[in-house]
Order: sequence, then C-alpha cells, then structure tokens
Amino acid sequence: MPIVPDEFAQGALPVIALGGYITVLGAIRCLGGEGIRSYCVTQVEPYIAYSRYYHKLSGAHEVLRDPDELPNFLEGLSLPKAVLLPCADDWVLAVAKLPSELSRRFPSSAPGVAVLEQFLDKAKLERLLDRFEVQRPQTRPLAGRESLREVDWDEGTSWFLKPVDSQKFRRRFGVKAFRVASLADAEARWNEIHAAGLETVLQEYVAGPASNHFFVDGFVDQNGEIKTLFARRRLRIHPPDFGDSSALLSVPLEEVAPAVNACRRLVGGVGFRGIFSVEFKRDAKDGAFKLIEVNTRAWANVGFAQSCGVNTPLMAYRDALGVPVESVQQYAIGRRFCFFPADFSACRRLHRSGQLSLKQWLSSWSNAEASVFRWSDPLPGVRQGLQLGVSALKKLFV
Repeated sequence: MPIVPDEFAQGALPVIALGGYITVLGAIRCLGGEGIRSYCVTQVEPYIAYSRYYHKLSGAHEVLRDPDELPNFLEGLSLPKAVLLPCADDWVLAVAKLPSELSRRFPSSAPGVAVLEQFLDKAKLERLLDRFEVQRPQTRPLAGRESLREVDWDEGTSWFLKPVDSQKFRRRFGVKAFRVASLADAEARWNEIHAAGLETVLQEYVAGPASNHFFVDGFVDQNGEIKTLFARRRLRIHPPDFGDSSALLSVPLEEVAPAVNACRRLVGGVGFRGIFSVEFKRDAKDGAFKLIEVNTRAWANVGFAQSCGVNTPLMAYRDALGVPVESVQQYAIGRRFCFFPADFSACRRLHRSGQLSLKQWLSSWSNAEASVFRWSDPLPGVRQGLQLGVSALKKLFV
C-alpha cells in the first residue's frame, strides 16, 4: 500500500525533483514505488527519461537549468501545489532562498539558508567542525596564491586543492579536485582555478585506500529529531582518488561509531532539517574517522538505501507536508551496490595491478544491486546498456 497523507490518498500531492545524475533516478523510484508522482524539470541523463516513474511537467516547455530561475519558474506553473525535492547543492540552496509565499505553495524538507551556509561555506564549516570537535584533515583556506607559500611542502603531507563550489568545479574541469605535489604545482593549478572564477581550499589527503571511506546518511525532521541513520562503506572508486563510489557495501552503525557520533553532534547542534550524507575517511595512520564532506540533500545512492530499508525521499516528502515521519532504526546489512560501467573500469585497474583477482571481481558482482537497472523499472538500465554498447563500438571502428 502506498504510504501517503490521508488528505491525498486519492491522488498524492506530486513532487518536483530538482537536479540530475543518478540521484534523481533513485529519488523518483523511492517515491514512485509509494504511489507518489514525480516531475523532472531539470536536465537529466537520457536513460532517466525511460524510467516508469519519470514524468514531464505539463506546461513546462523549457528545461530549468539555472537555480536562480527557480522562483520565476514556479510562479509560472499552473500546478497548484507540489513538494520540492532538491538533489544537488545548488538546488537545495535555491529552494532554501524561495520567498515565503512560494515556500507555502511548494513546501520542502530542507534546512534554512543560515544552516546551509555553515556547511557550504568552507570557512564556516571549519569553524563549525571546531565547535563540535569533529576530526577532519588539515584544511587551509586560500586568500590568494600567496597563501600557498605559507605551507611547508617538504614536511611529507600530501595535499590537494578542493573547490568551494564542487558542482561548478566539476563542470569546468571534469574532476572533483587536483592533487598537488609541490608549491610550483599548486600555484599552477591555483592559476587555472582562479582564471575560471572559482575558489578553492588546500586540504590534506588522508592516507588509505578507497575502502577506508565511509558514509553516514540520514534524515532529520522538522522537530530536529534524527529519524534514521544508514552507514555504507566504499569498496571501489572511479576515477582513482577523487572519483565517485563505483561499489558500496551497507555496514552496521557500530562499525563506524565515531563517525555516527560526530554526525549526531553536527546535525543535532545546528538545527538541521532534511536529508543529509556525511563522508568520512578512516586515516590509515591513526585509525581516526576524519570528516571529508557534508551533503545537505539527497545523495547519489538513495536508491541503495531504500533497497536496504531506508527511504529518505519518502521521509522528506512526509515531513514537507507536516505528516509525522516514522523512525527507521534497522536496515539490511551486507548488501552490495554497483554502478557497473564505472566499476568495470575500477575493477580492471585493480586487476591489472594485482590488487583484485578475477575470482574476487566476479564474486563482488554476483550479488550486487545495479545502480541503474532494476527489474521493477528495467528500461533505464536497458537504455544505458545500449548507449554504452554503441560508444564501445564507435571506439573500435571509428
């Protein structure tokens, strides 16, 4: 039975999903399986449009590309009311900045602007982590290129340049960050970033393999109560160092207790509301869980969490409408999740370097859930498979 508010039982209030990539696909599947219709109004990958849960909004002829245009876009809709579900940083900030009359018409379960800025602004985040005594890598804000000269480049610390605005940075450079090995290297990269009109910070690279990365995801309702926590471990990553998780494993909260405690202090202490995902890396040098990143919205693998029993988009939907959100304390442990195209590249790299045997490779795939293909919603996976097949053939014959 679909879980929707009684007043919408004959036709649940729809959702407008804002964002792209696989996050939107996971979110609309989480909601569509509960009988809630989702509209996608922003640019998405072609295969997402093949989902049985994908719907275009009648009257919205243009794709909404700029978060700054959200107020005008919503004002022009004939749709009387809908819940907003932001699936990217720039969209969650745009939703938080909506004027009150639009927020009433298009409610959401998201933090306010002041809370958001504490997480999105790297300098404010540093102060926040200090306040709640959360361990993290050494991080140095850069007032200018001259700040790089204050670093002791010979002390043995590995550094990388991390963007203040991750999405703009990735759209411009195609990567999440730049590793830098010397002052000259750092200055050259800083010049590139500055020329693109972007800001960056210098951060220590935490020692350890991809499998030392852990994520604590969850949801906080409008009363400030953490309704669920879900932990997952990264098994593989592609591209190396600063790519996305290509394979994941659900793990018990007890395995990442220090990270869970840090999350509780952080989201509980600032009046946070909504979906969150916090990335940690266990330092190979001292075993400490160090906070790497905080996402204040739906994350890329919400579909994986839902398959394990934690449906955060549904929680956000109910909370946006003022409906009580049931607490979820248990979830499936030991479930695997793969983004197979990227994981093929990751596994091949590890196999060639002798770090992964063919038997281990096949075993890790044998019981893994696919990120795009689902038997209950197969066409996105079929479309993606055809797309990848055509690309492979072009490389062979063109």
